[in-house]
Amino acid sequence: MSKNTKLVVGVLVALGVCYVGGNVYASSKAKDAVDEMIADLPATTQVSYGDVSATIFGDVSIDDIRIGDARQGDILVDNIALSGFEAELENTTEGEVHFSGVSFLEFKGQGVDDTPDDIQEILVHMLMKEGKTLDQRFSFEVNEEDNEYRIKELSFDVEDAGRVSLSTDLFTKAPISTAPELMAQHLMAAIEIGAFEFSLADDGLVDRLFASQATAEKDGDNLRDEAIEELKLALEQAEEPRQMILEGMLALLEGEEVTLYRDSDEPFSVVPMMMMSDPNGAFATFMRDGKFKINTK
Repeated sequence: MSKNTKLVVGVLVALGVCYVGGNVYASSKAKDAVDEMIADLPATTQVSYGDVSATIFGDVSIDDIRIGDARQGDILVDNIALSGFEAELENTTEGEVHFSGVSFLEFKGQGVDDTPDDIQEILVHMLMKEGKTLDQRFSFEVNEEDNEYRIKELSFDVEDAGRVSLSTDLFTKAPISTAPELMAQHLMAAIEIGAFEFSLADDGLVDRLFASQATAEKDGDNLRDEAIEELKLALEQAEEPRQMILEGMLALLEGEEVTLYRDSDEPFSVVPMMMMSDPNGAFATFMRDGKFKINTK
């Protein structure tokens, strides 16, 4: 082995030892942080986990998490992965959280309908009675000096149901805070919405919804076909923005992924309190903006 080769091998070995050692140290620090966080939780909330690992680049992975109490039962999570977080959470300007394999099967809960007939009831039944799992991702960027908050991704993926995802840029005059005395200020302050994309992808939920309404005369497929024909007839008479909405509904029933997005670089304003007090008015506000479009694929 030449001298140069020995040098390269020596450097690689040293880097490898440093990387492994650094990861072991980072994992130890991450475990301490998780234990400290659990210790700060209310006594009624019990949390356990199987393993914590971390890298020197700020990535943390927590396996086999169990959250709950003796009365309500447990929520199980196969893995929580975090990346981009600072050691001091309040100093974090961007990061990503991924919950994978979330199971509610051991969570007792209340009010689960054994004959669900709307989307919310069906989802609750799938998660809490059938053992279907949920994956959730959340990634963000924060610029506190300019009060800019970017939701890079907020998505929910339910096994055998479908996927909902959102990404948007938010700009606000009121810095975001969980302090109770500032909540009213946040709710009344106008929020500027820039880039916006909201997607729906069905993977069985629509079938379940029509099957729940089936009768001896008409099965779920018949009801879906009828709904599709009704939408097509309505489309012949519709004008914008209702036409766009009907096109999205039709595409979803026909198995396509539907994305609502904003086709403009100019932000528009909404007031959270007004949207919360009147959901229909909130939707009308979005439609009056005139920049929202629907894409299907």
